[in-house]
Amino acid sequence: MRRMTKVSPYPYWHFFDAYPPGYLRAVYRATDTAAVGNMAQVTDPCPNWAVFRMLDEHRGADRRSQISVMRYGGQSLLYCCHSRRTNDMAGNPHVLSVGIDLVPALRSHSTDAEKIVASITDECLHHHGEARIPKAAVEAISGAARVLNIAWVEDALSGPARVICPRSAIVRERALRWRRRSRAREITDVREEIISKTRRRR
Repeated sequence: MRRMTKVSPYPYWHFFDAYPPGYLRAVYRATDTAAVGNMAQVTDPCPNWAVFRMLDEHRGADRRSQISVMRYGGQSLLYCCHSRRTNDMAGNPHVLSVGIDLVPALRSHSTDAEKIVASITDECLHHHGEARIPKAAVEAISGAARVLNIAWVEDALSGPARVICPRSAIVRERALRWRRRSRAREITDVREEIISKTRRRR
């Protein structure tokens, strides 16, 4: 896994090896193959990261692919990862997760890469952090996946995209804002209904 670019010319890879309750034994990036994580516990992991979700799940599929949007520095980043639950040589459960940055692939495949990422981001933000990927974005990502020859990127398109954050606290803050917005829309709808009925009576 550390030398992922030996099997693919695409350089924008990352890799996690996670143990419960939330230890990262290894973190690698293809553009910087030196390990940046070694049994460090993530104190506030984002629950929408596929690798941490699989650590918490005791049932369900042992493999999963996911499209993820991360807001960072005022821009939207787009990733795809493939995670697998397995056991190490000592029989200890852990999750291996390999992923790629999709934006460079989209830029080389389409002139509308930023527009594609924005469309997925907007859908997720309008549906409380998780949404189906728009058709135009599915077609663009699928085309890029075929060029890269990475089948699990296309597999991920059958599921929803998720907003991921660096920390769980950010997820909780965003969820609170989404609930407030939903409540505000409900109040507005009731008000408009009352005004409409009043006008009809006149």
